[in-house]
Amino acid sequence: MRKTSITLLLLSLFFFSCQQQKKEEDIAVKDEDIKSPEELIKPFFADNYPVTENMFGKATSNRPVITAHLRSENTAWFTNDSLQQSLLFILFSDNSRLVTACFDNNNIPGEVFSKMDFSDNNNYPSSEEDRLLYYKEFFKSAKKIDKKYFISNMGFQIGDAKEKAIAKYGKPDSIKTAEGFEKYYWNPAGAQITQKNVPEKNLLLIDEKKQFITMYFKNNKLATMILDNTPRSEP
Repeated sequence: MRKTSITLLLLSLFFFSCQQQKKEEDIAVKDEDIKSPEELIKPFFADNYPVTENMFGKATSNRPVITAHLRSENTAWFTNDSLQQSLLFILFSDNSRLVTACFDNNNIPGEVFSKMDFSDNNNYPSSEEDRLLYYKEFFKSAKKIDKKYFISNMGFQIGDAKEKAIAKYGKPDSIKTAEGFEKYYWNPAGAQITQKNVPEKNLLLIDEKKQFITMYFKNNKLATMILDNTPRSEP
């Protein structure tokens, strides 16, 4: 009887030990599954257009582009006649990109240019009326470049469908209507910015490495895309 009791006691201790070991192993596995804050943040691929720094010309703190009625500072303008599209880059003094925009020249919501920081030819701030009336002068005076530069590094181009943007960036943070356009806006707050074959200085992003994306669609087709690397509130 005593041997039986000892045997049962040893079996109980062995069973308890196995259960405890299994519990500790389960805890260890769960600990390994815990993600760091960095791992939980969704990677975000910053986009831009493959225009090179050399195409901007010499880096400078003052690079006015002057048309018959308007003047813009620290910008570079490019166009392609066959596509009827233009690119605008707002630049830092070292040619890093603050804002990049691609337009269908004949299909642009007025609000894009109504608030632009343009001056008149006397270097006084231009009126909103003049900005809307004369902004296409920049397209006419822009440097003509090959159509290959109008496909973004992430593969976007004027005429793309909304579904392509949603598949890439997910549901927009806001959708509004502006002058007959559907305005989609993404703010990938907290995203880990990732490069894709683009030099670091061409993706100089501030405000915790964010890039704000605005796309205007008409009849389900992309008409204007704006990539903004500056801190700002929802447009």
